[in-house]
Amino acid sequence: MSTHVFRSYVAAYEDSGGDRLGLFTLMAERFSCRSALYPGSFDHVTPAFVFPNTCFVDMDTEAARFFADPGVKELVAQRKVYAEEPRIRFYETDYEQDLPEAEASFDLLISLNAGFVSQHCRRYLKVGGMLLVNNLHGDASMARLDPDYVLVGAINRRGARFSLAETDLASYFVPKRDLEVTREYLARTKQGVAFTRRAFAYAFRRVR
Repeated sequence: MSTHVFRSYVAAYEDSGGDRLGLFTLMAERFSCRSALYPGSFDHVTPAFVFPNTCFVDMDTEAARFFADPGVKELVAQRKVYAEEPRIRFYETDYEQDLPEAEASFDLLISLNAGFVSQHCRRYLKVGGMLLVNNLHGDASMARLDPDYVLVGAINRRGARFSLAETDLASYFVPKRDLEVTREYLARTKQGVAFTRRAFAYAFRRVR
């Protein structure tokens, strides 16, 4: 295996506890996700350990160099938890532009700290598929306002462990202050709203 790829991944994610392997494992096990689209991924290759079919998108040239290294496929082959040969693609592009992927072809759309992925890449997600999203840039709030998505779970984290809350979901997305949260407000501010109760991330299902 490429020493550079291994050291780069371990230093960036495993040493810091930021690989979120448990998060992706939770989505695979609870919602039977087998394919994932990850816009704004940078070099966070961890989903490929869990999902046999993974597509990564980022404009960063360092991310492009990382995924171009043959050592990435070796790393995935060593860490994967499924029997199939991994299918990995990386596109060095703006995810708001057209991607060379079929519409409605992914089980999971990942939106972590990357803007309004839920809006720009919804068409690639199957109806019935899952959106995994956090609210740092307001994308979870945007999905909450979108009739194409329904909130089905709140994901909490304790260390490397992730758990899914599927009840009392109405208690989430309640602003701390008197504020009308609209799509226009979120698009203008590009940041999450302070809520009375928050989770590490949220699971939405695409319903139409």
